[in-house]
Amino acid sequence: MLRDTRIPNTPIFIDATSGDVYFTDPSRGKDLGVALIQQDVGRNHPTVTDQFLRGEGSVPSNQNGFVLPWDATLVHISMSGNSNTQSWTAEVRINGGGVAQDSLTITNQYSNYSDNNNTDFNAGDRIMIYCNGTSIDHPHVTLFFRRRY
Repeated sequence: MLRDTRIPNTPIFIDATSGDVYFTDPSRGKDLGVALIQQDVGRNHPTVTDQFLRGEGSVPSNQNGFVLPWDATLVHISMSGNSNTQSWTAEVRINGGGVAQDSLTITNQYSNYSDNNNTDFNAGDRIMIYCNGTSIDHPHVTLFFRRRY
């Protein structure tokens, strides 16, 4: 690890192999990259029931999930719907598995977010997002990942 000598006495450093800039995230207890990967999925339908949400090209995320290009940590989740009278859960799953690695729930509100996630994923993991709920009106979920050192 090559420490950045231009900023002495800071938790910022540069990985000599990849050239990426990292910082020590005290709330998560690990070194994370400064760049974010953002992944959006949703459904343009008013009655989504227990199904995988769709990304670019309207492909369900379980059929062609987003593939992480490096080891990463999920740091934020945001979600929204078109109704404030519904409850549903966005489940983050990987590699065709049926078990949620992380999740967030909306309870009778338009949107919800979490900025304290700390779930590690590996390079090559296929990220899939499942809408666990009944007749959800136009669900949308955004995930934010940081590269993990």
